[in-house]
Amino acid sequence: NMSRGLAERDRMRDLLGKVASPAVAEQLLKQKIELGGEERHVTVMFTDIRNFTELCETLSPHQSLGLLNRYLARISGVIEKYDGVVDKYTGDGVMALFGAPIAHADDPELAILAALEIDRQIIALGRDLAVEKLPNPNVGIGINTSRVIAGNIGTASRLNYTVLGDGVNLAARLESLPQRYNVPLVVGQEPRERGP
Repeated sequence: NMSRGLAERDRMRDLLGKVASPAVAEQLLKQKIELGGEERHVTVMFTDIRNFTELCETLSPHQSLGLLNRYLARISGVIEKYDGVVDKYTGDGVMALFGAPIAHADDPELAILAALEIDRQIIALGRDLAVEKLPNPNVGIGINTSRVIAGNIGTASRLNYTVLGDGVNLAARLESLPQRYNVPLVVGQEPRERGP
């Protein structure tokens, strides 16, 4: 019974780690899960593939899904490498957190370093896709640091760990600016001052 219980616990941890980031999964397994949150200082990153709808019109649905999964795998790997947490996938976009649920003294710097590596990874992905005669995705990234509410939202039966606040909204708006200025990322004032 004990080994069956331990195997079940490990299976649940593995399953939870696939639908939530490992850091969020670990937090959920350690404590009582409740609706609500706390104020935290967090750096938020939003990414988006530019013109994804038009790009998909040149591909079959299977190709579009394959391209999207390859793109998200690269971005997610970079975010986790720099101690970030993938909060959610929003179609072809990603919302990532640096500083929640686990804070680091250098979260703004980590977010910017992650963004720069994401840009390099997408360029490398573009070269791989060109060999396969597939279109090259371009990414836009917005980053902002601010006080937010971090915690569980939703209902007692379905929760989502996330952050809310004006600074999150600003990060989302910044993500729309790189295309206008022909740059890969736009960073808010605080992460720019505290970044690398």
